[in-house]
Amino acid sequence: MNMIRTGFRSIAVISLIFFLCACSGKETPPAGEKKGGDFRPDTFKVEDAGVTKIRGQVLYVPIYSNIPYIENKKFDLSAFIAIHNTDLKIPIKVTKVLYFDNDGRLVKEFVEAEQVLPPLGATSFFIPQTDKSGTGANFLVEWISETPVSEPLIESIMLNLEGNRGISFLSKGKVIREIK
Repeated sequence: MNMIRTGFRSIAVISLIFFLCACSGKETPPAGEKKGGDFRPDTFKVEDAGVTKIRGQVLYVPIYSNIPYIENKKFDLSAFIAIHNTDLKIPIKVTKVLYFDNDGRLVKEFVEAEQVLPPLGATSFFIPQTDKSGTGANFLVEWISETPVSEPLIESIMLNLEGNRGISFLSKGKVIREIK
């Protein structure tokens, strides 16, 4: 039985190495497609009308650092929070990223100084699988902009891919304060 597990693990590791080596990050665009370069938002045919723009928010984003799966056992998960600036023209500033445990105690403050996210830019913050903050852990995220922008996308992703089992899921942030 151990030989079979060792064999499967070896195959999985070799497959992972092959996959990572095959992804060089430098792909040649297919014929007829344009290469990357300067982006011009004015090239879209759909006009920017009807979408509510805002200047800032505080969001509550749940994180599950572990989940119960058998009566008294918990399945540990790593997690990260992703913040995407969805505005095509205007940067936003991430001013606070605070991480709290199941009991509402501050565990970590991730942003020491405002972090500027350019248009269509993103950032993320990682919680390791060893974290024991619990099923009620959460982030509070604050962002602002000098002018109204389209609302950023802020999600948490939890996962565990160890052994022959895997789990992953995401959760979206809930706005608890807003500036229009």
